[in-house]
Amino acid sequence: MLVTVLGAPSTEEDDFYLMLQHKAKHDEQDVRFGMNKPYIEYCGQGWSWYGHILSFNLSRDRIRVQMDSEAAAHMRNDGFIEVTFELNEVEFADLRTAAEITFNSQPYFTDEA
Repeated sequence: MLVTVLGAPSTEEDDFYLMLQHKAKHDEQDVRFGMNKPYIEYCGQGWSWYGHILSFNLSRDRIRVQMDSEAAAHMRNDGFIEVTFELNEVEFADLRTAAEITFNSQPYFTDEA
């Protein structure tokens, strides 16, 4: 399993992170329950899904994610997530590779870096 986490300093009330998970092989149960899609978690397990991603855009200094209407309703907003970061070349190359593996040519994944 590949786990990718972008985190920021947390406060006593909130954790700030974006986590992606990718499992190389899925069994029948994964498929039956929709767990064969990329997993995304934003600032806590309360905002976490398998799939429900309409677009995932990787840029050199940010990630923009648009979740579908079901996830947006759960989030009680428009379902848009934006994470900005400052990574050196090696760290960014690692992030890029992890995103490419996680989304494995999904049509909603774009790399604009």
